[in-house]
Order: sequence, then structure tokens, then C-alpha cells
Amino acid sequence: MYSSPTCISTTAAAVSRREGNTFVPAFKNARYWSNARHWQWATQPNDREKASFLKENILPIQQSGQLEFVTSKEGIAFTDDISIRFVDGHTDAMMLPQIKYKDQTIVYMADLLPSAAHIPIPYVMAYDTRPLLTLDEKKSFLQEALDKKYILYFEHDPINECGVLQQTEKGIRLGEAFPLSAL
Repeated sequence: MYSSPTCISTTAAAVSRREGNTFVPAFKNARYWSNARHWQWATQPNDREKASFLKENILPIQQSGQLEFVTSKEGIAFTDDISIRFVDGHTDAMMLPQIKYKDQTIVYMADLLPSAAHIPIPYVMAYDTRPLLTLDEKKSFLQEALDKKYILYFEHDPINECGVLQQTEKGIRLGEAFPLSAL
């Protein structure tokens, strides 16, 4: 469907590089995707999040014309194989891509569940902007992920790249963990 690489961005990641005294998009042929609500949150950060949303990292993709927006509507079909889930507890309108691959669904967890250690419901990050909302979002998502056997991709976990969930006597926890390359 797309003739050039596509990056679905939660905007906090460094997507630019220094070229002389300026910053340019790190991938000159990519199209970067965000949504208007999250883009506004990122480009006009509150005092707490200014250190996470560095303008030199994200504005070059807009200035280059490589930025596009998806509609902030739950479950929106991005392509035939990718849909977008939106969560608001960590930051406003953070996107979680859900990718269909080999009859399975892989969910890029971003900062809703940055690591397998964050799976227990009460374990939320201190820098979530709305931790009680994160609790509700996690509870709902984890039950769905367990029921539908989603593969979770943990962005920040140095040990567990991907995993599936299992029900235990202590609640939903990580079951089998494996590298993305095992798929």
C-alpha cells in the first residue's frame, strides 16, 4: 500500500538527527504518523513533560512534510493489517499499533506497558499523567489481550522483547516470553 517506509510515532522517540547546525528527519523517505491530539500534547508539553518531548526531535518531521495524522478514533484501521488503539493515561492520545501477522495480533505496548514488569494492574509509572486512568486502561486491555492471545511487544524491556499473557492466582502475568524474531 505504501511506497516508502512508514513510522507510526508516539512522537517522544528521537526521529531526527543532527546535520550540521540543524536537525533533519532520521529517515528521509519515511512517512511519520501521529494524531492531532497527541501532536499538540507533544509540541506544547506541560512543564512535567518538556524533557520528554524535545522539539528538535519531532518538529523536523513536520517541517519536512513527512508528518501525517490518523483520526483519533479507537480501533481505526490504518491498513488492512494495522489498527490503532488510543490510550490517555500516560500521555494524551498515545497510539498503540495492533499488527496482524501470521494469524496473530502483535500489540506495540509503548508506555502503557513499557516492560513485562509493568503487567500487574497497580504497577504504573510515576510519570504517567493520569495514573488512575492508566490503571483502568491496563485492566481492560490486559483482559482483552489474555482472551484474544495477543502478542505484546515491550518497547523498554531489556530482557523480554515479546510475550503472551497467562492467568495466575495473582492475576494476569507474563506467560511465555520470546524475541520478535521468533515469530
